[in-house]
Amino acid sequence: MKRILFSLFLFLASIVVFADGGFTVADVFTDHMVLQRNANVKIWGEAADGSQVEVLFEGHSRKSKAVDGKWMVTLRTGEAGGPYKLEVINGNNKVSFRDVFVGDVWLAGGQSNMEFALRRVKDAKAEIDLADYPQIRYYKVPRKYYPEHEVPETSWKTCTPETAPEFAAVAYYFAKNLHKDLNIPIGIIQLPVGGTTVEAWTSRKLLLSDKDFRPIIERYDSIADAYQSGEYEKIYDRYIKSLAEYNKLSAEKKQYIGKPTEPMGKWNFRRPVGLSETMLNVVSPYTLKGFIFYQGESNTARGAQYRKLFPAMIKEWRASWGQGDIPFLFVQLPRFETKTRYWNELREAQYLTSLHVKNTGMAVAFDQGNPKDIHPIVKDTVGWRLAQIALSKVYGKKIVYQGPEFRKKTKTGDGSLLLEFANAGTGIIAKDGSSSLSGFMVAGKDGQFYPAEAVIVDNNRVRVKSNQVNDPVDVRYLWVNSGYMNFFNKEGFPALPFRTDKYRLETEGVCVNPEPMIPQLDLFLFIGQSNMAGRGYITDNYKGSIKDVYLLTLNGDMEPARNPLNKYSTIRKQIDLQGVGPAYSFAKAIADKTKHKLGLVVNARGGSSINSWLKGAKDDYYGEALSRIRQAMKYGTLKAIIWHQGEADSRNPEAYMAKLQKLVADLREDLGDTKLPVIVGEIAEWRVNGTSDAFNKMLRTVPRHIPYSYCVSSQELVPLINENDPHFSADSQIILGRRYAEAAYKACYFKE
Repeated sequence: MKRILFSLFLFLASIVVFADGGFTVADVFTDHMVLQRNANVKIWGEAADGSQVEVLFEGHSRKSKAVDGKWMVTLRTGEAGGPYKLEVINGNNKVSFRDVFVGDVWLAGGQSNMEFALRRVKDAKAEIDLADYPQIRYYKVPRKYYPEHEVPETSWKTCTPETAPEFAAVAYYFAKNLHKDLNIPIGIIQLPVGGTTVEAWTSRKLLLSDKDFRPIIERYDSIADAYQSGEYEKIYDRYIKSLAEYNKLSAEKKQYIGKPTEPMGKWNFRRPVGLSETMLNVVSPYTLKGFIFYQGESNTARGAQYRKLFPAMIKEWRASWGQGDIPFLFVQLPRFETKTRYWNELREAQYLTSLHVKNTGMAVAFDQGNPKDIHPIVKDTVGWRLAQIALSKVYGKKIVYQGPEFRKKTKTGDGSLLLEFANAGTGIIAKDGSSSLSGFMVAGKDGQFYPAEAVIVDNNRVRVKSNQVNDPVDVRYLWVNSGYMNFFNKEGFPALPFRTDKYRLETEGVCVNPEPMIPQLDLFLFIGQSNMAGRGYITDNYKGSIKDVYLLTLNGDMEPARNPLNKYSTIRKQIDLQGVGPAYSFAKAIADKTKHKLGLVVNARGGSSINSWLKGAKDDYYGEALSRIRQAMKYGTLKAIIWHQGEADSRNPEAYMAKLQKLVADLREDLGDTKLPVIVGEIAEWRVNGTSDAFNKMLRTVPRHIPYSYCVSSQELVPLINENDPHFSADSQIILGRRYAEAAYKACYFKE
């Protein structure tokens, strides 16, 4: 049995295991937990004022008395081992924890690339099938967005093929490599939340302490002051997850809505200090070996500020745990193509942190990024690199743990610069076997940088030269958002991006994220298979952008929507078959009729079965759709889900309904709206395999089996090529999209 306790500023905020008389043990203590070895481990909870609490562990007893209803016992652990039993006694109450191991505990924090689950990585099934590690455990801190937010029970999980899919992938590979080298139990506390800024993990006191941070909290306060009632605050939290009631309240309180600079209500998870109060303090001060951290994407507009803010966060976290300068290892941002942010400046801020903050380490990940996807699906190398840093800097192993790092430059007199690098290992190489290194630029005294040829001179030196610069004085390496990288040492570690100049940063003086240029949008999620992706030919009639309609891009921005609308799907087939789908005419019809501005998230894949769309499926189309619509929610409110799928499942209509019910129920639960409208469409009525009649008949019953759902007809639509083709023609897609729009108007706007 559990209950929720909240204290805004104290570490004792948590869900707790409790017995009679108000005696509790903080929720982070459960069966299968890992306690830090050779350490003074803190155990805490609540009890009646003045009552005695005793902790028994491996023949040792420690006692403490509750003060102001809170108790804490410090227990000394020994060498790694287990399984053990830990007991906590308060009068007649006793709580026992079994299968407890002693080893090393690391806390994994950050945003979506740390949160990225193992089930979503490349070749996930092969890894998960082998993920049987009884001495690797993880604890996933429940997402708690506001004080009264009820969260599900959670517990420590032993790493098995059954539990591994939800293990944060980078943390999993980190733990796996540590366990392999150290042969001790490894515990991971998972804390990341996608989309969060670094200030979400800091305290209000910290943000008010510095003139460069103060604008963050001041802008937030100016927004939050408009959200006066507790009811509105909770409604606005649901807004982050999709918020069905938001429109009703916004109509009543228009003076408070306006055009928010960011959708940060008083309890928004991205708000400054928010998750520090409601999640970080749940597990502080659980005794740790150290931290691993992967964050920065949401701060790339403020790289200059990050130079101070990130070290300040590290200092505050360490103070909260009271373990001195415990190790803090982090990932430098990978490459990613974007025109609107300054990832290079954020990377430099991270590098400077690794130089100037004691007992930190940075894993370079530039080469591990996907230029087109902010969430690269390969995570094993990043986890391995973090582990190598830990093995060297924390555990004292004599190994190479990072790549070439710039040390000095020397003019040679022939118009080139000679660069010297530390951490070259047994020698620097062009990993692709080429004769030169990519990514270098040089500039003369005028500060104009030009591409440079870079040639390896010996094991730790590189000569750079450009025909466009006669007298180079400065050099930059990978001072870009994205680019090609082939500069490594022979041990396989990439060179660190750097610059030798001190020119003003583009982000200097920027203290808050720029105001989004997109108005608040009505959002629609389009998922399914090839007819949703669109196979209709894009003629002149269907080119050009749609007025007042925007499309979510791969980097989370919104751009004017134009065909093909499935081009940014993270699961689409890599073929040039993206064409006109129903989303095009749907959006035009809704925008014209309502005069609202729309945001589209189109994430379909041709040939996909409903089995691939179910939550927890190997392909994880579900997780991709959820991630994409959550990205979009900073721009508006999710109005409905449009689902067109079934051609791959038409032979078995009897089993389809139960799967569709589960899919819809899971989406509504994860998006926080049990009444979210879902609109499905019939497949082609001609007999491709002689199966469409029975399947469409079943689809027409969906509104009877799934509340708040609708079905649109495919009658009188025609095929793209012939009746052996399950795809609708472009003109038929236009008709189908309008039918979807009619249903959506009734579901979402009819009462306006």
